[in-house]
Amino acid sequence: MSSTVLEVTRPAHEDVERPIVRELQREPVNNLDRLFRSQRVRHIIHLITSTTDVLIDEYEDKDNARRDDIAALGGQTASGTINLFSAFYDRIKELGIREYHRRHSTARVVDVIEEYEELPKEDPLTKFSGEEAFGQYLDMHE
Repeated sequence: MSSTVLEVTRPAHEDVERPIVRELQREPVNNLDRLFRSQRVRHIIHLITSTTDVLIDEYEDKDNARRDDIAALGGQTASGTINLFSAFYDRIKELGIREYHRRHSTARVVDVIEEYEELPKEDPLTKFSGEEAFGQYLDMHE
């Protein structure tokens, strides 16, 4: 199934906002939880910057695909009349959306929040030596 530029940008905006807000709403219980949370937030911020790079490329619209998608959704015909419904159903037929959903009717949609929930909760991404006490101290011997 091919996706239009608009179908790519809308969920990308949503992907940028929800996970970081959800993570920051959780209050850490102790210093170790605070450390794990800050590392998860750092990882999410890295994912956000990569998603934002994709969005910037889409908005630059170097190949005019975005403009063409918006014009196609407008439904303007060659005679100048606007027929939104026929344009909508023609677009669905053109992209093969119905056929895709017919073939993949049992496909599961993965929520962005579920992906971020799978991030490690207790395993720190940054390893500390025993003397560093999970980042509270600095080990100068390594």
